[in-house]
Amino acid sequence: MGNMNAPASLDRPALKSSACRVIAVTSGKGGVGKTNISVNLALAMSNKGKKVLLFDADMGLANVDVMLGMIPQYTLLHVLNGKKNLAEIITEGPGGVQELADLNEAQRSKFLGALQDLQHQAEVIIIDTGAGLHRNVLAFALAAEEVVIVTTPEPTALMDAYGMIKILHRERREPQIQVVVNMAGSPMEADEAGQKLVVLSKRFLDLKVEYLGFILRDPGMIRAVKEQKPVMLSSPMGPSALSLNRLADSLLSGKAEASDGNLLQFFKKVTQIFGGKD
Repeated sequence: MGNMNAPASLDRPALKSSACRVIAVTSGKGGVGKTNISVNLALAMSNKGKKVLLFDADMGLANVDVMLGMIPQYTLLHVLNGKKNLAEIITEGPGGVQELADLNEAQRSKFLGALQDLQHQAEVIIIDTGAGLHRNVLAFALAAEEVVIVTTPEPTALMDAYGMIKILHRERREPQIQVVVNMAGSPMEADEAGQKLVVLSKRFLDLKVEYLGFILRDPGMIRAVKEQKPVMLSSPMGPSALSLNRLADSLLSGKAEASDGNLLQFFKKVTQIFGGKD
């Protein structure tokens, strides 16, 4: 991602440990604003002084780059060819957010060996997965310690979000899942949709799912997407940005703790899941 704002957070010294939180942002279907939320949550956390790494894990579309109107200069291919190391292909983004180029499944073994380069780069790693219930999406969602599921109040979106919750529950023991309702017409509509997923998960899965919060339908967000600029930069005091700041605060104040080696362990789990289905 290009440097569209002075990244003051990058001037801080590297972390002394490899502790980091890995948060996968996913959805049961496309079109619910998952990538938009991933990008802006990363910016919101960076604005709060966190070193954030944003990983575009959609193997089909580089949605993060498209949203920001950018083309990375280097990719993982340069690492695997020995022309660059992994730290060198991270591109600097607005507000100090860094982005890592897409993961190519065929290159995963060598990629794991290069991950040591990133152990001191971030306190929070946000994984923007693909949408839906495909293998590449589920691998990242299942491997992450924390999963944020984005939905809208629409019945079909809620059904697909619940489908994602059921799969995570089936494949993982006590997954830590939080739900964000996007494009809501009102706080009441958002709360009703979020609580519906909480109640369904508890009643039928005996699983605790947390309703993290909502983002209202906002012309400023629509305009920001068209301009390929994050709403945290284009309308920092608008309703969407304020909601995203609240979501970031809720995530950062949560119970999840960073732990040493989270990044490497995360990708080891991803490759194991891929490998088990080859």
